[in-house]
Order: sequence, then C-alpha cells, then structure tokens
Amino acid sequence: MPRALLPGACVIISRDYIMSKNLLLCALGLVLGFFGGFLITNSITKPSAQVAQAPAAAAGGGEARPLGPEQMSGELPQGHPDISGAGGGTGTAASTSAEAQGAMDKADRAPKDFQAQLEAARVFYEQHDFDKAALYADRALQLKGNDFDALVLSGNARYDANDYAGAATFYERALAVKPDSPDVRTDLGNTFFNRGDYDRAVAEYRKSVQLDPGHVNSWRNIAAASLQKGDKATATEAVEQLSRLAPQSPDTEALRRKLAELP
Repeated sequence: MPRALLPGACVIISRDYIMSKNLLLCALGLVLGFFGGFLITNSITKPSAQVAQAPAAAAGGGEARPLGPEQMSGELPQGHPDISGAGGGTGTAASTSAEAQGAMDKADRAPKDFQAQLEAARVFYEQHDFDKAALYADRALQLKGNDFDALVLSGNARYDANDYAGAATFYERALAVKPDSPDVRTDLGNTFFNRGDYDRAVAEYRKSVQLDPGHVNSWRNIAAASLQKGDKATATEAVEQLSRLAPQSPDTEALRRKLAELP
C-alpha cells in the first residue's frame, strides 16, 4: 500500500527545475499525503471498532446462581446459562465468535433498534463477556427503560461480574415492573447475601417463597444465609422444606450436615 508523503519529502531531481515547479510538486505531494492518511485512518477507526472497544457504562454481574454454605453449585434459575468455569469481566470466546460479531455489528448499525441491542446483550452474556452484555443491555434500556427482560439481563451481567450493588439496582427496577417474579426476587436476595447482609437476603428470599412456596432455590438460600448467621431455627425450617421438595439433592444433604454442626 502506498505510504503517505511526509513534510519535507520532496526531492529536487534537477537543478534546472524552476522554483515554482518545485513548490507546486511539494504542495501536491502534501495534499495527496494528508488525503491518503485520512482515508487510511478513517478505514481503521470505523464506528463498529470504536464501539467494540468502548468500556461498559458500568461494571458487569448476572442472574443469581444458587447459593450454599460455600457458594455450592446447584439448580440454576430458568434461563440462566451454564456458568461453570466462568469468571467475571470479559470472556475470550466472544472475540472470535461469528454469532457475537454478527450481533454486535447489527446492533451498532441500528442503534435505535431495541431488539438488536437486546440480542447483542444476550449473545455476549451467554459467552461470558459481561462488560459488553451490560453495555448492550443498557443501550436497550435507553430505548425502553422499563423493559423487564432488558432490566434483568442488565442485572445478570453485573451480578456475574461480581458487581452486586449494581445488579441489585436493576433487579429492583425489574421487580417494580413485574413484582411477582420469584426468580428475580431470589436474585435480588443473592446480591445481599454476597455482600454479607444476611438479614436482608433472608427477607428477600421470604418474599420469593410467599410467591412460590415450592421455590427450591429460595429455600436453599434461606438455609445458606441462616447458617452463615448461626440462626439454627430458620436454617432448620429451610432444611425441612428442602427435605420435602428436593430430598435427593446433594445440596440438601450438604446443608443438613452443615446444620448438624451448629451448636
């Protein structure tokens, strides 16, 4: 590729050239050089490239994973992707994924398309790139500020990136739109659990089981939070419920053993 001409790059080929012709050639070279440099720069810094490297508006997190005494794994809430091996922050698959690149390009080309922004957020979230998931979910919310799915996804991205306070804000907004969601209520409780506020966590889990008395994740998390507090009575109640709802679950057995260790 031809290189852009630099100032002072004109060469006098013969002493017989008159000064005016030299000046004209220099001027022409400079104009062509700057124009060529502009075209090259413009082709590199395309809007999609700038967006791809832009930081998210806030840190990322995600839909609450089941909690146990040591953050044990268990049944994930409906719609939550597998998080085994996932860390906070950006993942590596999205950088080479054709699906993610296609979704990002579509969203960037149509910034007023709500569904395109939401789909890009979903794709990046499933590939564990929580920063970009939060970025596109937030863009969707700029178009529809009270959309339940976008609010939950924005909270999910922050939760899975360990920004529990940020996740709580979006879960609370989602519950204001749809207060009868036990999954999101449990997610909100988990943000408090992970910040060590076990009383507030249990309070949210209680609201969840009022909505759905058979919500296993909520009972599991009530047991986990109560064990952290040393609240034997509440932990016993929760383990008894789990023994009825999920008697064969390894989590139920682990919680039962942990309860037996309390004085």
